[in-house]
Amino acid sequence: MVKSRLASFGASVLLLAVVAGCGGLQPEDAGRALRESGAAMAKLKSVNASLKFTKGSVSFRGFQLMTAKAALRLPADSDTTYTVRQQDVQIALEVIISGGHVYLHLPFSGYNELTGVDAADIPDLAKLFDAANGLPAVIPAGRSPKYLAAEQVDGVDSHKVQATYSAGQVHSMLPQLSSSGDVDAVIWIGGSDHLIRKAVLSGPFGDNGAASSVEVDLGGFNGSVVIATPSLP
Repeated sequence: MVKSRLASFGASVLLLAVVAGCGGLQPEDAGRALRESGAAMAKLKSVNASLKFTKGSVSFRGFQLMTAKAALRLPADSDTTYTVRQQDVQIALEVIISGGHVYLHLPFSGYNELTGVDAADIPDLAKLFDAANGLPAVIPAGRSPKYLAAEQVDGVDSHKVQATYSAGQVHSMLPQLSSSGDVDAVIWIGGSDHLIRKAVLSGPFGDNGAASSVEVDLGGFNGSVVIATPSLP
C-alpha cells in the first residue's frame, strides 16, 4: 500500500514537472536572443517610444531632458513631445521631424523650422532604429551577454537579457548620449516576435559624465502613424 502511494505520488510530481516545463517562455541563449532582436527591430515600419531618465540628466539647447514620448514612422519621421526643465521651470516641447525638416513647437507659440546646428542639437529618436547604427546593429554586438529571467512586460512573455556596450556604440544610436565609459543594458525581448519591449541603460552618459540611468519603453509596433507637416507662420 505504501509503495503504491509513493509510486502514485512520484508519478504526479513527474507529471507536474513535465507540464510546468511545457508552459511559459523557455530560457534561451542570451547572444541568440540579442541577434534575433536585432533582426526583428530592423524590419519595423513604425513604433511608439517613450524615454525616461530615472537618474541624472542630459541637456540640449539649455534644457535638461526628463522624459520623451514619440510616435515614429520609420525610417526618419517622428512626432515627439519632450518634457524638459530649465532652472526650476518644467515645460513641454514638441518636435516634428518630417521629410528631412525639423520643426520646434514652444509653449505659447507656433511652429518654427530649425536648420543647421540648431536642428542637429535636437534628439532624434528615429535614429534609435537606424539599421546601420541604431538598435538593429548595436543590440546584437553587446559584450558578455547574460540571460537573467523570463518576465512579462505589458502582458508579453519576454526574455530579460543583460549586456555591456561601449561609449561609441551608445553614441552611434543617439548622439546626445555621450558616455565617458561602458554602458550596462538590461533588455526585455518579446519571446514570440523578438521585438524589444523595454530597455534600461545605466552608465556615465549624463551631463559632465555623471552616472545616469534611462528607461526606454517600446510598443505600437507597425501601427498606423500619421505625422502631419506643420504650417509655419
